[in-house]
Amino acid sequence: MLQTLGPQEVPIAEQLLRGGIPAVRQALAEHHATRPGDVAAEANRDAVLALAEQLLPRVNLASWKDRAVSAQAAGKELRLRELRAVVTAARTVSLDDEARTIARSLQEALDQRVRALREEWIARMNKALDDGRVLDAVRVSARPPEPATRLPAELAVRLADAAGQAMTAEMGAPEWIALLGAVVESPVRRNVKPRGIPEDDQAKEAAHRAAGHVPELAKLLGLRIPPPPPRRPVGSGAKVMAAGGAGPGHAR
Repeated sequence: MLQTLGPQEVPIAEQLLRGGIPAVRQALAEHHATRPGDVAAEANRDAVLALAEQLLPRVNLASWKDRAVSAQAAGKELRLRELRAVVTAARTVSLDDEARTIARSLQEALDQRVRALREEWIARMNKALDDGRVLDAVRVSARPPEPATRLPAELAVRLADAAGQAMTAEMGAPEWIALLGAVVESPVRRNVKPRGIPEDDQAKEAAHRAAGHVPELAKLLGLRIPPPPPRRPVGSGAKVMAAGGAGPGHAR
């Protein structure tokens, strides 16, 4: 792109590559600071800015192509976040035919990787449930590969049922509290129906604290079902476990 420009355009394009129009303005300000009161320099400033505005779409396209070609060359070695950033950036530039072809290729690669991660995520939960590792399955459900990824309906029902069946009054209090903490963080929290609460003060205290997240606990405790609390970040379930005096390390 730079080789197609005239001698007066190259330095402007280079500034645009460094930081867009703000970089051009800063370079002009620094240049004019050494020549205060120069009327010709002020007029030249307006001309440079006008030219920069004309060059900006071409510079942005060239800059995106550089990133996109590098992303293609990196293949699966490129981090998913970086690949997504390049794909998203394609929507902010005016693409030519070559760029559109590259963008489609990168979008397909992104879709494939996201799909593979989702399938792996689902497989991990199913495997854990098949092996009777309910706590592991619930924990995995709270960490989807993408924030917008949702559990399949059938798996959500299976996961909620397994967690509820596991949470009995006969279960050890530390293990019960650890599973409750994972349930609170999971996307199926409001559908989990624990069968009982251990006769343990810490477990009961944890149940009280979590009743807003797991409505069935309120029924077991004889409480009015509270409204759902605001959505909390991943990791907040640790507070429930801390209240009961047990952490993830207590469950196997």
